[in-house]
Amino acid sequence: MIHRLRLMTFLLFAAIFIAGCTDSSQESEKTEENTKNTEDTTEKNSEEKQMNLIGNVSLSKSSGRIGDEVTITLDSLKPNQPLKVVWVDMIGSYQIEDNYSFIGTAFKPVEKVVAEGTADGDGKWEGTFSIPDGFGDDHDILIYQEDEVVAKANFFVETVFTMSPTSGPPGTEVTVKGEGLSWKMFGSLWHVNWDNKYTGMITAITTNGKAEAVFRAVGKKGLHSITVESGAMGFPYLSRSSSAINYIDTHYFTFEITSDEPVTTASYVEEAPEPAGGGIKMPEPQNKDGVTVTLDRSEGTVGEKVVLTASGLPKNEKVTFDWHTMVGTRVTAEGYGPEVFDLGEATTDDNGNLVYEFAIPDDLGGLPHLIDVKVGDEVYGQTYLRILPSIVSISPSSGPVGTEFVITIKGSGWTEFDNALAVLYNNSYIGYICGFNSQGMIHLKLKATGEPGYQFIDIYPSIYKGQQIQPTYYLRPMLTYRDDHPGTGIPAIRAMFKITE
Repeated sequence: MIHRLRLMTFLLFAAIFIAGCTDSSQESEKTEENTKNTEDTTEKNSEEKQMNLIGNVSLSKSSGRIGDEVTITLDSLKPNQPLKVVWVDMIGSYQIEDNYSFIGTAFKPVEKVVAEGTADGDGKWEGTFSIPDGFGDDHDILIYQEDEVVAKANFFVETVFTMSPTSGPPGTEVTVKGEGLSWKMFGSLWHVNWDNKYTGMITAITTNGKAEAVFRAVGKKGLHSITVESGAMGFPYLSRSSSAINYIDTHYFTFEITSDEPVTTASYVEEAPEPAGGGIKMPEPQNKDGVTVTLDRSEGTVGEKVVLTASGLPKNEKVTFDWHTMVGTRVTAEGYGPEVFDLGEATTDDNGNLVYEFAIPDDLGGLPHLIDVKVGDEVYGQTYLRILPSIVSISPSSGPVGTEFVITIKGSGWTEFDNALAVLYNNSYIGYICGFNSQGMIHLKLKATGEPGYQFIDIYPSIYKGQQIQPTYYLRPMLTYRDDHPGTGIPAIRAMFKITE
């Protein structure tokens, strides 16, 4: 049993705590400042680029899809001089401050050489290039000679979606792949509806305009409708034809449920995916010279055994272990802050080595927890351990329509990017859950609805809140969580309930 020491420490969490106290007016100022900085950078890049637009550009097409071949014809260039055809794209990232606050998304331009050649004696050149992988929407095509832009054109890249498989039993994992998603506000955020029920959102911020959204097929035998629609405000925008942004298409698919028996009746938590862009970076552990501290695993679920091994410590000395965490809530005046718990003690041998086994504490998931290895009051070494979410129980797991059942989960996160989990019931988004105030413990209470048979409860990562206003990513199931969710890499939770009558 871990005993609370109630020691306030700011070695790891001081910056995080300060960020958590930012008021809404400060957030608004930061949003405006962030936007202004992005605009200033873009203007600066434009000013630094030497332009002398003497040439003309003709393209065989002005729009198309990634991979399409385009013929480009140039004239009025510098005669007999080498040239480069450059495609201007973007690199996307999530902006996170102090490993806690979600600021928003950011994009910076990147130039890709797609063709090269030499103008003839009359300043003419013709060639072909393929539309490279990347974001959709408008792109500049720049023609360089002698390190200056001598001609330019524009090309529009269409967004394309595909779906596979198109049939299977209930529980089949369905993947919707997109390419050429935009980096701009409109066309960057997409949504999935299953049988006219909102299922979740699709993003491609850090994946170069490519998206892979996954969800499970649900329902009775027969055909089911899937709609993929854009919507910057956080939900599908349905009256596209009357919008000024009417060039964005709606994509329709059909999935056939082929049997009444599901692929599996088990409830489980998926393996943790890699976080977008490599995820957050924790401060390096601080070890005294000659001291090493390692764990036999870097992450696990509540209650699992972990072995800590340390060397280079004082010989034959009692060593204590401190567990760093956060305690409190962000929705009341009491607030929250860092605390330290006693994780146990051990004694070093004649060589200053020790091996210590402990159970993963019943605590918050998300960010890795810092563990201090101490002799007396002095910290000799440190390491990190991350808690993953786990299903404790589903009780009861079956019953007639109207049965109240509870899904108990441990290891939920607490930061702005991993605090909230979005709940689907048979592919219909019904609300979100979080477990900060209860140290990672969630009791999700539901009433069974639907026809006799298995009901699918899918719990997806989402983003709790942030400073960016649009596009609106908050409190939506992120179906692209395996590649494009910011922070720490949160897995989806798959649960089942059987209606008996």
